[in-house]
Amino acid sequence: MDILIEQEIALHQYEVRQSKPDIARLIHCNFREVGESGLSYDYQSIIEMMENEQPSNGFIHSQDYECVQLESSVQLLLYKSASVDELGNSSHFAKRSSIWVLNGTQWQLKYHQGTACDSFELIN
Repeated sequence: MDILIEQEIALHQYEVRQSKPDIARLIHCNFREVGESGLSYDYQSIIEMMENEQPSNGFIHSQDYECVQLESSVQLLLYKSASVDELGNSSHFAKRSSIWVLNGTQWQLKYHQGTACDSFELIN
């Protein structure tokens, strides 16, 4: 589970999201997402979205990770997240689920969904 959490958190980082080699390593070519907004994305559209992102002084906070083995090479990672701006204000609270698949020796994100939820206390 630790490697999946590390990789999930890496995908929250602007530098990783701007790195084509990191994206190719972390995101499966058949990736799909249903975002917190309800919009759907595929591999190409998520790449384009990340390429157009601007750096920010804020960050994504995540907590309460739980991993559910669906098969030996398929894991469901559940957690909660919030956006924290440069002043420490939290917003965009969401429950998240990610399906990671083992592709050879590398875990890759194949599906992600974010669902808006009520605010919660951020735990470090």
